[in-house]
Amino acid sequence: MEMNFQGVLWILLIGILVASVPYLIHLVKARRQEKDLSESFQEFSSTRKLVLDKVQKWRNHYMLGLDLKQNILVYCRFGNYPAQMTINLNEVDHTSIDAHYEEVIYGKSKLKKLEYLDILLHFKDRNKPTKSITIFDERQIRRMVDEQFIAENWVLTLNRHLNSSEDNSKLRLAM
Repeated sequence: MEMNFQGVLWILLIGILVASVPYLIHLVKARRQEKDLSESFQEFSSTRKLVLDKVQKWRNHYMLGLDLKQNILVYCRFGNYPAQMTINLNEVDHTSIDAHYEEVIYGKSKLKKLEYLDILLHFKDRNKPTKSITIFDERQIRRMVDEQFIAENWVLTLNRHLNSSEDNSKLRLAM
């Protein structure tokens, strides 16, 4: 019995191709979804005539953008609980982080597990309720990676921006 070397190569090639098809399909779908998310975020901000100076996207579920000239924050959340909103930062006094932990018993020890992480926008008008922007939600994503850093960075950026714009408005009033 003689073995055909070319035949074996073709069978191996077809086997590798068949095994890689699911991965290729997943890769194409993920890229297509990422492109759709970017376009819808761009469309959302461009229909409101916003020019975003800072944009951050993470986990293919969340996007935040900041227009410094118009003083507007743009937030989009995709997935099972979609949301799109713009927040006029002229109405915001300060921002803070809201984290909710759940105690989980693991063996003999109790662990704290993060359920959600939000940025809270506190308005100058105390009658207006605080607005919450979700950074991490366990219902959508099981593991947290950079979300704590992202939330802290945005709170720091927004508070600096709010303080600097408040100082600029005081200067304008003094002149």
